[in-house]
Amino acid sequence: MFRSYALAPLRCVALALLAVFGFAASLPLMAAIGAVVTYPHVLQVVRRLAGLSRWLARAWSGIVIDPPYREGPVPVPPRRPDGWYEHDGQLFKTRHYPAFFLRMQWLSDDPATARDWMWLVLLAPIGGLVALLAPALIGAGVLLAASVTGPGRRVLADAGLTDLVAWLTVPGWAVLATGVAAIVTGVLAGPALLRAHGRWARTWLGHPGLTWWQSSGIGDWLRRGGHDTWKAALLLGLSLTGFAVFLLTLLLTLVSGGFGIAWVAYAIRPMLNHYRRLCVTWGGGEPMPDPYRQREGVPEPGPDGRYRVGRTLYATRDGARRAGFFPWILGDPATWRDLAWMATAPLVALLAVVPGVLIGAGYFGLFWQALFWPLWAVPFGLITGVWISPWYVWQLFTLGLPAADVVPGWVSIPIGLAMGLLGVLLAGPVLRLITGWARLLLAPSRSARLTQRVEHLAQTRAEAVDAQSAELRRIERDLHDGAQARLVAVGLSLGTVEQLMDRDPAAARVLLAQARETSAAALAELRDLVRGIHPPVLAERGLADAVRALALDAALPVEVHAELAGQPPAPVATAAYFAVAEALTNAARHAQAGRVGVDIRHTGGLLRVTVTDDGRGGAVPSDGGGLHGLRRRLATFDGTLALHSPQGGPTVLTLEIPCALSSPRTSTS
Repeated sequence: MFRSYALAPLRCVALALLAVFGFAASLPLMAAIGAVVTYPHVLQVVRRLAGLSRWLARAWSGIVIDPPYREGPVPVPPRRPDGWYEHDGQLFKTRHYPAFFLRMQWLSDDPATARDWMWLVLLAPIGGLVALLAPALIGAGVLLAASVTGPGRRVLADAGLTDLVAWLTVPGWAVLATGVAAIVTGVLAGPALLRAHGRWARTWLGHPGLTWWQSSGIGDWLRRGGHDTWKAALLLGLSLTGFAVFLLTLLLTLVSGGFGIAWVAYAIRPMLNHYRRLCVTWGGGEPMPDPYRQREGVPEPGPDGRYRVGRTLYATRDGARRAGFFPWILGDPATWRDLAWMATAPLVALLAVVPGVLIGAGYFGLFWQALFWPLWAVPFGLITGVWISPWYVWQLFTLGLPAADVVPGWVSIPIGLAMGLLGVLLAGPVLRLITGWARLLLAPSRSARLTQRVEHLAQTRAEAVDAQSAELRRIERDLHDGAQARLVAVGLSLGTVEQLMDRDPAAARVLLAQARETSAAALAELRDLVRGIHPPVLAERGLADAVRALALDAALPVEVHAELAGQPPAPVATAAYFAVAEALTNAARHAQAGRVGVDIRHTGGLLRVTVTDDGRGGAVPSDGGGLHGLRRRLATFDGTLALHSPQGGPTVLTLEIPCALSSPRTSTS
């Protein structure tokens, strides 16, 4: 116990130094986060600092802070049959780039990332303030006690600190008693302050809970303003990166005669797609899909074996493909819209500096450092011998202004608070202005949306025709190899029975029994075949009960929750039914799951079915697999299928199909 009280002030000093280091490091980290290449590395540095704070909280205050980070990132999809890796509609020769963008998306989408940044920014003004209370009390007590003793006065004189206690006019014994009381209070308060610091760190670095910061209106407003400030700063960094790429494009255009535009515009597309996702996530509004045209395939060779691209003939397929690259990029209007955004985005994104400066210079410069000057300036002065005025930031702001000496320095406190609140107030509109400008130039145009829609419909309808043809071939094969063969066997058996009825009745009876068994097997196969086309339980009881019947026959426990005010159309219900059946099969065979949950509901004109299992995770859809077939089946109805399966689980399969519900059907509970 004595050891904990003795070490508490030293540990508080260490936490204060960590707060100063964290706040100082946050500035270059915020500058580096704007570059796409350094983005994941910066967030990893922040997570390491947060991990150090969690370890110190557990070791010094007994506060356990469990890391709240999401599992991930999502593994890179396997190599395509053509040897390329796909991510977000783009193809890459190596898996390095898809892995990089998946990691960046995993870090950006994790809510704990934003809380880590808020902890780092507030570490000095709040965490450092709490940690400095005990050392400040002890330092002030030592200073007071030393001022009334002969040796102490000589030490103060040698250090040039006699002016600090020259104003004391009370008796020496009172000064000494006050100093001793301050020292004792600082020592006794040390462990409690360490625990308070640990609890404050847990608020930001642990799993989020309902505190006043989330529940109160003022706390929610301040939190959103702080988040909008750093989000706008990040978009500013990405905009400056885009502007640098635009300047590089101009340089390459002058050097290469225009060919450099195509290469740079193609290389920057992944970053712009990431910027689009951030704008939708942070600014709201409709999604901004990839606006780029699909690249046309290489034409078939002519009679002479050469490939024609435009007015030029190429001897090799690779040559024709390379030649088609430039018309594809330069002929896409989205390329020129990208260049227009890269040239103009910094002009709009520079507005992000306004709330950042107001909060940084106002709150931290004028308000915080002046209001809590004794807690940081006194220990700093005692250690270094350099004493800083509490109004030094205000003096820098008013340097050279008329009547600056007349205005007292203490007015910086309310002015700084007002500036900080104004920055919080402006952060949201500035963020929406930045994302709105990006939406104006980076979102697909009306013609691009129409073109994409036509291409999507053509692709899904072609896939639907292929799927229906494959289904018909499967039915034909099953009938030919199964029921048809058995029925032919029944016919042959009956013909033999006719010949044996008079000569060998016993053998005829045996053949009749075999024919009856064969006809029963054929009937069972026909029923299975019909059930595979459209399960009878769907027509009889509806989708919810059909899924419950699947759950009863599953190889592992399945809990079904359905909220449907009616029934979806029969083709939609069939597609959803087989999707759930495929998901349950995968969970039992591959996921090593213990339980599965199925949720069925209809909201916003969408039938949404979510299948969640507690298995090992790591599922990756592959071409030709069951999930690929489900995606093709759902695309016929403009439906979507999303899979989230981090390593370690859980695996969540979500399918959405636009449809309207018919009149309610009686269903069991």
